[in-house]
Amino acid sequence: MNTQIHNIFSGTVKTVAIAILLVLSTSSAFAENSYYQKTLFEPGDATLRAESRGRIMIYDGMDSKTVDRAMDEQFDRIDNMMFVRTHYADEDGEDYYDDDGCD
Repeated sequence: MNTQIHNIFSGTVKTVAIAILLVLSTSSAFAENSYYQKTLFEPGDATLRAESRGRIMIYDGMDSKTVDRAMDEQFDRIDNMMFVRTHYADEDGEDYYDDDGCD
């Protein structure tokens, strides 16, 4: 009986761990679209104060069109931005990322 409870518990833990990993792996695009977008285009007072003190925000895996938009619309803040592994899509529809050595 004790072994049976251990097996059930062990299986449940594995199932929960797999579910968490799946959620985390699929939520990265959502995180980029919410947190990075808000920080880039709707910075709060705290963000602007931190940037005025020299804070640099590293944006990882942003879409190239979003980076271009940020460069145009947030030009006065670009000294406080660093973009790594920028995502591009070529004319054939193939996706690729900048190889900027920041792996």
